[in-house]
Amino acid sequence: MRDHVLSSIPYPIRILVGMLIYRQTTQNLHRQGTSRYTADEIRGFRQEIWENINELLIGARKTAAPEEPFWILGGARPTEADGTLFGFVTSILVCTA
Repeated sequence: MRDHVLSSIPYPIRILVGMLIYRQTTQNLHRQGTSRYTADEIRGFRQEIWENINELLIGARKTAAPEEPFWILGGARPTEADGTLFGFVTSILVCTA
């Protein structure tokens, strides 16, 4: 990621800036408590998130007419929740980082 994001910076400085960004990011995650979870806890959170999204989609699909598009909140039109969910799922499926 460093070489892609900081590609406009000369190589030696890119390494230094990348290290500073990494250190600041890890410190922030620790302060927030995010990096204090174990790998098993994180795996459980991911599983729970995907199961909850799946339940929402199943419920929305049941309320929609057959062969019609359906939206996460079950309305007649898409909402910000649909755009957010689409972006979230797409970033997970497409991102190579």
